[in-house]
Amino acid sequence: MSDSTTMHLKPRENGPRGMSNGGFACGSFAGVVGGTGRVRLHDRVPVDVPLSVADGTPITVSHGAKLLATVEATAAFTLDPPVRPTMAEAERARHGHPLRGVRHPLSNCVVCGPERHDGLRVTPGPLADHPEVLASPFVPTAAYAVDGIVRPAAVWGALDCPSYPAAALRTRRFCLLGSMRAHQVRPISVGEELVVVGWTTRQGSRSVHTASAIIDRTGTVVASADAVWVALRHQWLIRTMSWLRS
Repeated sequence: MSDSTTMHLKPRENGPRGMSNGGFACGSFAGVVGGTGRVRLHDRVPVDVPLSVADGTPITVSHGAKLLATVEATAAFTLDPPVRPTMAEAERARHGHPLRGVRHPLSNCVVCGPERHDGLRVTPGPLADHPEVLASPFVPTAAYAVDGIVRPAAVWGALDCPSYPAAALRTRRFCLLGSMRAHQVRPISVGEELVVVGWTTRQGSRSVHTASAIIDRTGTVVASADAVWVALRHQWLIRTMSWLRS
């Protein structure tokens, strides 16, 4: 990479309104280190504006004077999910997403937004027999692919939302993605029938360590990630934004 480059993130690949989905942002930034890496988010990432990517240790991503993210390459890895649900089980989990019909800051998220029919439609819900594990089908479309192969940023996006802490989703506690590390084992083709699984690995007072994996019809992991989520200190701010209003 040169000393500094510029990138723009697409407006339709949003999480909160006007901001990038965390997984799409992290996946885009990880591309500068070859695709397998850890991205730490220092602030929300805006869309459709020039972002400066500067070489260094670590690589930094900024908008103007504001540091948005740091990026480091990591070794390849694969994480095994605690369960491997079928497509039917994952579909039932998706329909059990506890915030269906509730307006909240991520209702229009390109990955998990239940009504976002032009998105990835990876809306994770709890598995019936494993309520602490989230799952969703993932059948990628050509809208998120190049020459029939799903873009890496979209793979990171699909891994992002299912890694949300299941307990926080159940209790409607709002968390923000703090960091994400991911590795893709093989290319993913448009139309593949995949399942994304997310689970919690460690719980702190405000931070939660989680993991997620995409599995194919044989149960083979094709991509996986770990993440750190941080709960907002003032949950009442989210309530004033209709997080809990139906």
